[in-house]
Amino acid sequence: VPVFNGMPYLRELTQSLIAQTFTDLEIIFSDGGSSDGSVDFLRSVDDPRVRTIEIPPGSGAAANWTAVTNEACGEFTKLICQDDLLYPSAIAEQVKDLDSDPGAVMAVATRDIVDARSRVLYRGRGLAGIDAGLTSVPGSKAIRACYLAGTNVLGEPLAVLFRTSPLQGQMPWTDDNPLMLDLGLYQRVAPEGTVVLRRSPIGAFRVSDASWSTRLAASQSEQTLRWQQGYAAAAVPPVTARERRNAKWGRRRQIATR
Repeated sequence: VPVFNGMPYLRELTQSLIAQTFTDLEIIFSDGGSSDGSVDFLRSVDDPRVRTIEIPPGSGAAANWTAVTNEACGEFTKLICQDDLLYPSAIAEQVKDLDSDPGAVMAVATRDIVDARSRVLYRGRGLAGIDAGLTSVPGSKAIRACYLAGTNVLGEPLAVLFRTSPLQGQMPWTDDNPLMLDLGLYQRVAPEGTVVLRRSPIGAFRVSDASWSTRLAASQSEQTLRWQQGYAAAAVPPVTARERRNAKWGRRRQIATR
């Protein structure tokens, strides 16, 4: 969990992590210079599985995500932002998904969207554009679905459980295109294997005035276009003219929806 001024939501997230039915966990928080009591709260958490590291203030989101990812020692890794939530069986379900497919590098599930008061706004969001009949898909096809849809159909990191080795092999996270921070990393990891799909929500992504993704939304169109252009320039097989048109309309539809 990368942390920067995570209160008050950090408390609810922490409770959801400690309550996981899959108990063989290490829970690592990386604080990037909080001034709101986040570190004091984390130091008060009484669970032997929890530890906190601190990185220099001002390091930025990508550096914090990278630092905490590199600390992971388990077979699988989930990165989750400080204001999101996991449902109790989330880890157990996604560990089962990865165990079922030795060639999978990522397990992805849908998630609910909640507001600042944890009220559900939308249920089961994610994986649009990927055939509903599939339980797994080659990673390269999952990323192409994101390109065509004009959005990250795999969802935020809370929806993803990685195999640790391929994830750490693709460090660092980079935020030269901040809204694509997560998708840029998925683009490097996913093609190394398959992506296992679960079409039931395992957690909740929070939207609020304070959330980082909400503050970035105003520049969503430009950042998505930049990511699509970079993808198209290197895609194998090359994107077709029809796919370019579909990607353009997908991006415009997502901007209107947001």
